[in-house]
Amino acid sequence: MFVVEWNQQRKHLSSALDVERLLDELHAVFLQTDPTLVTVELSESGDSLAIGLGRERSVLNFVSGNKNPPYFTSKGEIDIDEGVAFRFAEDWSEFPMRSSVPTPVAREAVRHFCNRGGLTESIEWEQD
Repeated sequence: MFVVEWNQQRKHLSSALDVERLLDELHAVFLQTDPTLVTVELSESGDSLAIGLGRERSVLNFVSGNKNPPYFTSKGEIDIDEGVAFRFAEDWSEFPMRSSVPTPVAREAVRHFCNRGGLTESIEWEQD
């Protein structure tokens, strides 16, 4: 079971495929509106992985089920002074560009998280 949250909305989904479909829909909406962070939580463990949708590049942030550190953020290959922002709840959250990865890579990380739990080793992670 999965809980997906964004913009004060919450959906309970029973399969990783349902999560994929919802993320596809949300990405299409957020491309036309505000790029937004969407949190996918594994109901069993409480672990969550947030993904930025609505841009060509995304940011991922992992929080364990106990909500205690360490937290992890994706690490991409671009290290410039620009930031990348996503709406989270009512506010904008800005991340350094070095935390961004191509959105298809971020989506694959969410797929891994939903199907296997934990973080994929296909991208680097920085401890927050």
